[in-house]
Amino acid sequence: MTNEVSSETVSSETVSSETEKKSVKSASKENNASEPQTFAIVRTCGKQYRVTPGSRISIDEQEGNPGDTITFSDVLMAGKTGGSDVRVLSAGEKSLGVTVTGRLLAHKKDKKVLIFKKRRRGGYTKKQGHRQAKSEILIESVAL
Repeated sequence: MTNEVSSETVSSETVSSETEKKSVKSASKENNASEPQTFAIVRTCGKQYRVTPGSRISIDEQEGNPGDTITFSDVLMAGKTGGSDVRVLSAGEKSLGVTVTGRLLAHKKDKKVLIFKKRRRGGYTKKQGHRQAKSEILIESVAL
């Protein structure tokens, strides 16, 4: 009987600690949701990425060594989430005056893409693979 009582006590303590952790997490999410966060849409390597400070993006390979700073000058849109202060690049403008800086974390390879060619009745098959070189970048700041 004492074993049963102690197991019930342990399980109730575990449940109370789990609920405390959940309440702390939900409180931190509420604080983050109320703060407007800056964002920008950056064009690089023919693609567009939505970035915020602290986010990581994986783009086509960039020159440089891990730890180097990269500045994105081609910013199409910038603003704060939930705010009315949004800047959009119009047709006549060349830049918004917004700078996005990031740090090059690593050079990696993307997932393998298989290319398979076959012709009927000829016995011709060709299998080839390709892995695209990528650079992982940590966005440090979006200066409006």
